[in-house]
Amino acid sequence: MAPKATAPKAMAAALATVLAAALVAPAGAQLVQTRLTGSAISVSGEWVVGAQVRVIGSANRPAVTGEDGTFELFVLGDTVPRIVLRRIGFRPETVVVHLPQPAAPALVVRLTRAIQMVRPVVVNAVSGETKTMVGAIRERQRTGGNGHFVYRDDFMKSNPSRFSDILRRVPGVSMARTQRNFTEVRLRNNRCAPLFWLDGQALLGIPFDPDLLPPGTVEAIEVYSSPSLVPPQFQGPPYAQGCGAIVIWTRRGERPMPRPTIDADSIVRLLDAQRVFVVSEVDTPAKVVSLQEPDYPDSLRAAGVSGSAVIEFIIDADGKLNKESIGVVSATHIGFADAVRLAVLEATFLPAIKEQRPVAQVYQLPVTFTAPRP
Repeated sequence: MAPKATAPKAMAAALATVLAAALVAPAGAQLVQTRLTGSAISVSGEWVVGAQVRVIGSANRPAVTGEDGTFELFVLGDTVPRIVLRRIGFRPETVVVHLPQPAAPALVVRLTRAIQMVRPVVVNAVSGETKTMVGAIRERQRTGGNGHFVYRDDFMKSNPSRFSDILRRVPGVSMARTQRNFTEVRLRNNRCAPLFWLDGQALLGIPFDPDLLPPGTVEAIEVYSSPSLVPPQFQGPPYAQGCGAIVIWTRRGERPMPRPTIDADSIVRLLDAQRVFVVSEVDTPAKVVSLQEPDYPDSLRAAGVSGSAVIEFIIDADGKLNKESIGVVSATHIGFADAVRLAVLEATFLPAIKEQRPVAQVYQLPVTFTAPRP
């Protein structure tokens, strides 16, 4: 078997292609790079993320579709290129593109799934604010909440760039930036920091810089400036009760998720090296033992938007989730995909079995979101 080309060799091959084209070009002619754009979509209408797009016969580096399914390539010379799109879980699709591309219609490549998907998880949005997180906060405020309550509909009108921009508008809150570029928060000039809560969990043991939290991810804030005002559920352990509390609620299903370090291209290389397997290559597929229902993204629920998403990740041979591999396969809206990725972090699994031993497997999980009826 021939060894794989190294990066320098690949660059040399690309340069040779350019030089060869230049040799056959007419004297005085200039080779022009033509922009080629398009998008990949599944037959069910989801944008396909992480698909590799390559010009057949070209040494150029392939493009990869983004979160909105779009891609961009540059083709050398006046040609009629053929491009091929590949993505784990889909059949490869080859199309011929005539350049220059017309302004309309846009190039859309539809990909057909090549594997049988597991039964999708169905998330039904609740109707009525009383069943939502914000409804519970407003009810707490109405029934005797002694704190200061701040809601997204109000603070986003001022377009805050930092979380501290929101807190500055709350009476009794003071802030200072330390020499280590850390935002310290005090309530009513107390010498100690308040106890921060994030989505119902007390942040104990480590200092918390609220400016690490993007304002766009916050749904509501409760500020209790003294221990006597803090509700029992937010008092925390005795040693943390002396300086009040700040309770932060993020938008459900909309907490930002980092992009995976083990992306779709990396998974392909792992598959080629037989370090990871797909469902058709194992004797007993990996299984989800427990999975908390993903939160319906608040903004999409409020807008009455339904949709779906498929995410992928690696379940290692020990049955543990490889958290660096949680990526998006396809989605009608990236908010749905991020909501599922967040829920998967707490899931438990059984590993795949191949030849009577556990192995790592790529798992693709479909989820359907159904908005409430008007």
